[in-house]
Amino acid sequence: MSKPKTIFRSDVIGWSLYDFANTIFSMNILSLYFKRWVVEDLQYDGLYYDLSYSASMLLAGLIMPALGAISDQSKKKKIFLFLFTFACCLSLGLIPIIPNTLIMAIVIVFGLSNFFYEGGLVFYNSLLYTVSDGKEARVVSGFGVALGYFGSIVGMILVLPFVTGGIYGINISWLEGWGKAGAFLPSAILFLLFAIPLFVTVKEREISKRKKSGGIKRVYRDVWEGIKDTKKYPGVLRFLIADYFFEDSVATVILNIGIFSSLVIGLSDSDINTFLIISTLSAMIGSYLIGRLSVKRNLKKFMSIVIWGWIFALTIFAFAENRIIIYLLGSLIGVLLGGLWTLSRPLLAEMVPRHELGRFFGLYSLSGRSAAIVGPIIWGLLVFVFNPARPAGEFLSTFLNLSVESSVKLPYRIGVLSLVLIMAVGLFIFRKVPSGEFGKDKTVD
Repeated sequence: MSKPKTIFRSDVIGWSLYDFANTIFSMNILSLYFKRWVVEDLQYDGLYYDLSYSASMLLAGLIMPALGAISDQSKKKKIFLFLFTFACCLSLGLIPIIPNTLIMAIVIVFGLSNFFYEGGLVFYNSLLYTVSDGKEARVVSGFGVALGYFGSIVGMILVLPFVTGGIYGINISWLEGWGKAGAFLPSAILFLLFAIPLFVTVKEREISKRKKSGGIKRVYRDVWEGIKDTKKYPGVLRFLIADYFFEDSVATVILNIGIFSSLVIGLSDSDINTFLIISTLSAMIGSYLIGRLSVKRNLKKFMSIVIWGWIFALTIFAFAENRIIIYLLGSLIGVLLGGLWTLSRPLLAEMVPRHELGRFFGLYSLSGRSAAIVGPIIWGLLVFVFNPARPAGEFLSTFLNLSVESSVKLPYRIGVLSLVLIMAVGLFIFRKVPSGEFGKDKTVD
């Protein structure tokens, strides 16, 4: 029996609340506090963070396609998702008790936490077609992304008192405020708490029978065959390659928006929270509307519009100084981020068989996560090389006749422009993805 077509069923809400939960980790840890804590408070080079993050993404890229295939065969996506979620929260909660002098231990534990966070998304994404199907999945995907944005706002507000000891000038007497490191344990608890409804309400269903694996070697062989099998489904491989470049830019934006806002734009902690809340509110509304609008539109063309929007917004963002323009661009980037995630999940799912969603979302993870290895390292190297205290940065600052303040900001602006180029390369590849109407259920060949 098909499920009634509404997003207000308990299983849809439970599934979507996981987006609400995981964006608390993404916003508070990846975007807002962890890298700034390492660079601004502990006074370590940002490359420590960039390399740790990239290593965790490499590990996810190598392992998750196989685990995605295993989850298809075992009908245990929920179990995998729970284990990865719990491990993420546990490792994140351990970071504050590590002495600040042990930077390698800190970034290793952070890397493990991010690995478990990213790995869980493979099982979460593939559960989309457990709670919805057909074009309804586009709406559910948009609803999940919108609820995720709301989660990031709630997470920022609930965690801020543990960082500052108050909230927007209102002191909380029983909280001292532990600085940026004070965000880690509360974020872990909130992530785990809001993830629970998925495990209670979603009943995993088997989409079709699959032959059991013959062992881990067989699973990896299946993954390789999955890459080759993309030839059977026109546009899948090209989409995954294009997504590599899209995710490269997006991951780097997420990781560096906090430190860019602080060091380049000059926003305080409270200003950064306000900036992100305003951006996220518009993103929450925009992503939900994009999910609704996508039902009657060609996904490929709609996604192309979103990518052009990214190119425009990042180009302006690299040079903007006026705070009003910055806030407007932040809102636009939020909408575009939600639009990309809202459209990409159903676009891939509608090009592949339902019974292989775990395997193909594993390949989707491999594409996106391997991209996230390269982007942050490129950003880190550009900031390192063009630092005005180093030869290349000193030469460029002198050549452009920049002030000391502008020289310090220059490498970060170069970093943003590199993301524009990467996004444009992805769009060039994506343009030849077939423009047919997706949405027909794929059956076993």
